[in-house]
Amino acid sequence: MSERVRHTNDTADDTATATNTTNTAKTTPDDGQRWDLGTLFPAKGDPRRPPEWMGRALLYIAIAIVVFSFCWRSWGQIAYLVMDIVISLFLALAVEPVVMPLVKHGWKRAFASLFALVLLAVILCTLLGLFGNMFVQQVIAMINGLPDLYKQICDFVSQYTNFELPEINSLGSEILKNIQTSWVTDFAGTALSTVSGLFSFLLNLMTIVMTTYYISAAGPKLRRAACQWMAPAAQRRFLFVWTVSQGQISSFLFSRALLALLNAVFTAICLEVLHVPYWLPLALFCGVTSQFIPMLGTYIGGALPVLFAWGNRGIWYGIAVLAFICVYQQIENLIFAPKISQRTMNINDAVAFLAVLAFGSLFGALGAFLALPVTASIQTIFRTYTKRYDLVDSPLMNDPVPERKSKVVEGAEAISERVLHHIPRAVQGSTANVPISDEVRQLQEQAYNISPSGGSDDADDSQTLAIPKNALSARGNNPLKGTQDADETQSGETPDPETHDASDDNPRSRWR
Repeated sequence: MSERVRHTNDTADDTATATNTTNTAKTTPDDGQRWDLGTLFPAKGDPRRPPEWMGRALLYIAIAIVVFSFCWRSWGQIAYLVMDIVISLFLALAVEPVVMPLVKHGWKRAFASLFALVLLAVILCTLLGLFGNMFVQQVIAMINGLPDLYKQICDFVSQYTNFELPEINSLGSEILKNIQTSWVTDFAGTALSTVSGLFSFLLNLMTIVMTTYYISAAGPKLRRAACQWMAPAAQRRFLFVWTVSQGQISSFLFSRALLALLNAVFTAICLEVLHVPYWLPLALFCGVTSQFIPMLGTYIGGALPVLFAWGNRGIWYGIAVLAFICVYQQIENLIFAPKISQRTMNINDAVAFLAVLAFGSLFGALGAFLALPVTASIQTIFRTYTKRYDLVDSPLMNDPVPERKSKVVEGAEAISERVLHHIPRAVQGSTANVPISDEVRQLQEQAYNISPSGGSDDADDSQTLAIPKNALSARGNNPLKGTQDADETQSGETPDPETHDASDDNPRSRWR
């Protein structure tokens, strides 16, 4: 009996154990449902391990976020300093054409940079001492004479048209009201802001002068300090970008400053001969505007002298000033500009005009002045390091062939073939032309060797020169004289004496 009871109890225990085991198996998750903490940091060689660059990328992203946040929060406090550094950099690049010849003649770079800055300061002080008082007086007189000039324009418009311009009192009432409320009623605040603005100007001026000197004096040292952290290929790219930017900006500012000075001098002489008042500010406005604003700069700069000559001396004086501006523009394009800028890189007129507007709206007057050289630098770098392909054959690539030409078109083509096509490319000046040096072209060729670009360069920037046939081949080292005889001798042909004698009068007969 006891054995049967014991057997029954053992069976019950086994059943309970099996039941508990089944319940435990049902409540315990499988291996696939458990969290594997090892997947967070898998071992090297594990396919679940992320790529090696991901850690660096996350670190760089974190650093970029921190730097961007810091700059965003502190930009208001350091904006003036950044602008001073940018101005100093451009000034250092602008005086580089004066520093480099002195360095080549044995001057220390520090003394050459100091001499260039002192020379620039002496020139500015001399101009201010000679013409500063006159300039201020003429500007004040010109502003005071604006109502009379506006009245004359209104009388002329009402005499020949039915359109009536508004009175100057109603036109400027809001401006005068704002001037009275902000200046007259708060004289103490204006005086305080003037004093603080003067100290701020002096501080910025001292910062710009010192930074400009340090950048100009330590030019090669700065480049070495930057290149020592780069690979050789990156160093070549960095030096190419630096050389292009420096060459474009310095050459542009130097050449445009000379052209603006010549324009202002000749315009001032013309206005003084015609006894047009306010000749100094009008001449400076015409010279600066015509050189630093593409396409419309000449017309904008010349419109103001014509308008004041017409309003103060009569319509014939205005026509005379207009004729002078048109004639001088041609003289500048044909004589002055080719001599000052031997090699130029042409920028599309629309791109140049939009670049001036964009940089002017973003960075003010400084951005408008530097828009063309910066755009030229970007264009040079982009064209050097980008690959171009051959164009597909499509009617959309060209204008349709005209079925018939009008007499006007035929006459224009005849004039173009006889006159315009015989003018060298360097003589066809424009405000969209930016100087480019031989050093930049050599670096550009090196960059092409490093990263060759496909396709042909239709927009050639250099001057067009006649090149003899096979001049770049192995036989291109032969002199030009007698090239025809040498080629015929190598090919086994005997030169015809009659043909040879007949071609001696024409040097182009030896160019093939």
